[in-house]
Amino acid sequence: MIAHAKPKKRPPSIIGPARSSDIWMEFDKAFERFRRDFESALWPHERVLGHELPSLAEMETTIPYVDLEDKGDRFILSAETPGFKKDEIDINICGNAVEISGCKETTMDEKEKDYVRKERMSESFYRTMTLPEEVKYEEVSADLKDGALEIIPPKKNLKQRKKSN
Repeated sequence: MIAHAKPKKRPPSIIGPARSSDIWMEFDKAFERFRRDFESALWPHERVLGHELPSLAEMETTIPYVDLEDKGDRFILSAETPGFKKDEIDINICGNAVEISGCKETTMDEKEKDYVRKERMSESFYRTMTLPEEVKYEEVSADLKDGALEIIPPKKNLKQRKKSN
């Protein structure tokens, strides 16, 4: 004879089944707490003498927005590089690839009574683009004005344009 046991009734659980959206919200909250704790460990006195250091989110590497125009005999590449000076920007051209990078450092010195504070911050960007055609790298011109970088590489092999009748 086989005896069948009745399933025992379980006490109700205080933890309900997790929904996928709840898991992601909890993950986001945990990550935000971790980021805040990490930043406070790096910069325990971020509000010293009225100056506030940037958060990690503010220190992200930037990628400049670029516009590329084909002007027939040359390209015009425009890039947004606000806050950078000419000597902080490098332009490298090889074949039909254009590489733009920039790096600047900011130093803050304060001296009050016996207290000295020295902080450094660096900001950088990097962007590479492949042009549709090779260019004459030895004839490239560039200009920086009000945070707008303009690079003008002449085309190496001009293609004959067909005239429409």
